[in-house]
Amino acid sequence: MCIKVSKQLSISSWNVNGLFKRISGNRVCKLDDDNICQIMTADIVGLSETHIPTNEILNYDGYKCFVNCRSSDSNKVRGGLATFFKKEILSGVKLMDKTMDDIMWFKLDKTFFSFDRNVFLCFLYIPPSNSSYTLRTNFDKQIFEKLEADIAKYSISGDVILMGDLNAHINCKELDFITNEVDDSLDNFLPTNYVADSVCKFRNTQVHQKTNNYGKLILDLCTESQLRILNGRTLGDSKGSGSNCLVNSILELWSYDETTIMAASQADIKTKINTATTSPMYFNSYDATTVLGGKVYDGSGHIDSATATKMTWFIQGDDAVKDQAEAWEQQLIDLGQKGHSDISTTYVFAIRSFSDEAGGAIRGDIAFLSAGYVIVIVYITIMLGKFNCLEQRFGLAIAGVVVVGMSIGICFSLASLCGFKYGPLHSVLPFLLLGIGVDDMFVIVGALKNLSDEQQKLPLNERIGKALRHSGASITVTSLTDIMAFFIGATTLLPALRSFCIFAAFGIIALYGLSTTFFVSAMTVDVKRAAARLNACCCFYKHKPEYKPNNCSQKEYLPAFILKFYAPNLLKFPVKIVVLVLTAGLFGLTIWGTVNLEQKFEEKWFLPSDSYAYDYLTASDKYFSSGQEQAGVYCKNIDYFGKKTEMESLYTQLTASNYVVNGTVDSWFKSYTDWLSTTSDASVIAQIDATTKYPLDSTKFYDLLYQFVTTESAGLRFSRNLKFSNTSSVLGLTGSKISFYHPSVKDTVEGFNVLDGIQSLVAGVAGSDCFPYSQIHLTWESNKVIRQELYRNIALAAVCVFIICLVLIANIWTSLMVFSCVALTFVNVGGFMHFWGLTIDVVTCVQLILAIGLAVDYSAHIGHCFMTFQGGRNERVKATLVEIGGPVISGGFSTFLAFVLLAVSKSYVFTTFFKVLFLVVIFGLFHGLVYLPVLLSMIGPGAYFSADRRYQHDKKERDEENGVDNYAMEKQAPTM
Repeated sequence: MCIKVSKQLSISSWNVNGLFKRISGNRVCKLDDDNICQIMTADIVGLSETHIPTNEILNYDGYKCFVNCRSSDSNKVRGGLATFFKKEILSGVKLMDKTMDDIMWFKLDKTFFSFDRNVFLCFLYIPPSNSSYTLRTNFDKQIFEKLEADIAKYSISGDVILMGDLNAHINCKELDFITNEVDDSLDNFLPTNYVADSVCKFRNTQVHQKTNNYGKLILDLCTESQLRILNGRTLGDSKGSGSNCLVNSILELWSYDETTIMAASQADIKTKINTATTSPMYFNSYDATTVLGGKVYDGSGHIDSATATKMTWFIQGDDAVKDQAEAWEQQLIDLGQKGHSDISTTYVFAIRSFSDEAGGAIRGDIAFLSAGYVIVIVYITIMLGKFNCLEQRFGLAIAGVVVVGMSIGICFSLASLCGFKYGPLHSVLPFLLLGIGVDDMFVIVGALKNLSDEQQKLPLNERIGKALRHSGASITVTSLTDIMAFFIGATTLLPALRSFCIFAAFGIIALYGLSTTFFVSAMTVDVKRAAARLNACCCFYKHKPEYKPNNCSQKEYLPAFILKFYAPNLLKFPVKIVVLVLTAGLFGLTIWGTVNLEQKFEEKWFLPSDSYAYDYLTASDKYFSSGQEQAGVYCKNIDYFGKKTEMESLYTQLTASNYVVNGTVDSWFKSYTDWLSTTSDASVIAQIDATTKYPLDSTKFYDLLYQFVTTESAGLRFSRNLKFSNTSSVLGLTGSKISFYHPSVKDTVEGFNVLDGIQSLVAGVAGSDCFPYSQIHLTWESNKVIRQELYRNIALAAVCVFIICLVLIANIWTSLMVFSCVALTFVNVGGFMHFWGLTIDVVTCVQLILAIGLAVDYSAHIGHCFMTFQGGRNERVKATLVEIGGPVISGGFSTFLAFVLLAVSKSYVFTTFFKVLFLVVIFGLFHGLVYLPVLLSMIGPGAYFSADRRYQHDKKERDEENGVDNYAMEKQAPTM
């Protein structure tokens, strides 16, 4: 580990597992090795387990060395210490004690170093408790007794620092301090000058799950002597400052040493960047191209300049410090957004950024929901009633919105009760339910208004029954098709999509139930209010008998327009031909667009385009997107010792795979076995088979592996890829990772192939013991599921729609024509999605399923109403358009009003919802009110046997004098 005692002094400590190695039989010092040179940068460097004799003389340029070892025989010596001090600080350093093996005390003078107190620095090495040296000499007991006595002695006149390799395993949850909340009875056992801690940062050391005996002794030593364990409380146990952080950046190559960086020339910097292969701080493999963007290369292929660089902070992911981590992230975000005067532009992104920005955009757009409700209320009030104090239906409009509000509450409650979670996609549900609910209300009210003169004279309960006889069937068709479409969508494997479909299905069920009960009851009360001549806005005020609504309010312009202009012109033969040609042309154009509709999704689409997070991801794509995606093979708690053949085969096949970038496979097992085959360490050789160069048993396998990743320069980088367990002092592995990179893919289909290929490769070698994973796999897997399920769900929804229409419309020919409207609307929507730049993703796929359900609304009403009229096809179509055309138009327009404000939203979910729903409304109305009437007028089937209405001819005088009341029909005797 490495710490800074002050701005002027840095101290580091490393286990080197021998300072000498054998090359061709010669004993060669490792001080000249690159990995050793990289750590010889601190003012004071302590090296433990040097394996050098007491008479060894060590020299390193600029340093003076002190050694303390056990033996003078270089062939037998183990353990050992070597401490190096820069020569310019020697005047402030004094060797205090090295009377015992493997421990040395130094005094750092407070006057020389400008400390408040003297600092007593101890370097030591404690061999494992089961080593032969410890068992033979009881060294562990001796050294802990000496440590306790020395700390008590030196702490009187200064501060104490212990550094070295103590072979102590300590779980991070074990406390090395006593809090000030302890029981008062403990006061008698604490030193009189003991200062209890109120706040102390917990350590981030996750390697050891179980505290061993040495660890317990260290904890006791800390609490008794008021020492603190630095491991896990400083920057990756390396030089620097901070808490629970690991930082990756280009400055890492100079160990964040400002003096060294400022003194480096341009040539030095370029050389370091182009030649560095190992981090001098963390000893993992290092590639400068991963932190530099916009790189420019010289003629030799070396990096000459770059326009961007990035710094990455890794913070502790434990839920116990989640609040502190998020607070730290917020400070980083604030700092990044503030920028720096010497940097042209800074971008920042944190773990919390996505949820903050995406959620904030959606929450910020909730104002659109409120405004949309107000607009719809105003529109319903205008369209449901008439402009006079008696026949205005403001209360009924409020009741309609209340129905929608209650439906939203019911669907949220039921779905949550069933365990489904709310997500960003669910934010569109209020708009969706508002549009569908208002459509049903217009149909119900329209049916009541369009009763014949004779029916209008019936008792109120019979009038309501007559209205529901026709409107009830229509809204049942549309509601059931919507519900079935969403329940089919809920069969998806994607949890977010499944949850949304369940929420929506429950909402529409609630809408249907409340519309046919609560809203109908409210409509009945409103009819009674009008009959009693009570004011529409203030029901306590009763109008006098002489009050007469104004003539203007008695005119209904939409039915008059349909009767006098729209229906007669639509039913002209040339117009019919134009409609059919236009429909065919739209179908041909949009089927091409539908076929070319791309499947694609980018995570940043969920972010507002003006957010700092969106800017960061855009810049990252620009400067750092090589197309290659980092991935890994993760293995579970398996017998790694016994799986030698499988692990070797896995490495070989990954290396040869087309789904892996050549040269990017980084296998801990391969590096470990290579080290075992080439090591000259006698202690390692004694534990491996002389022929296979493989550990003799499982215990030796894991012990040597732990030694490899904690002490060997070739293995240090793998420490983060291995999860060790320690059960009854026996090491094991609970998990491991082999890293590699996927090649760049040009489209989603190629991504599917890479995903399937790498999954098959790993499963073929390791079965269920290992699996591949990458962040990009989530996108590929989601897109794969969407592609597989979209076609299935569309087909199932279409079948359900047709069956429901057939059952409720009760005529196969009409049902087929209604279904053709649904199919054409779906194709038109899909084609224009392509022209509008939309793609198939988790958001649009659910809207495509929804489009099938909503498209029925505009055509099923027309088809069902057509079957209830007697007469010729043209007059039946005209009667249908006059009776139900207005409510269908009003329902479609109100649906549009419900979400029109989303067009200016900055949320991808909302803007996509607007685009798709806009297309559904436009093409749904076109096929329901233009194409289907033309089709019915040409090849429509005969009316129901029970049909008792016939088209009533124009009544010009009543239109001019009293306004349009009901042009559609007059009662007829049933005909066969």
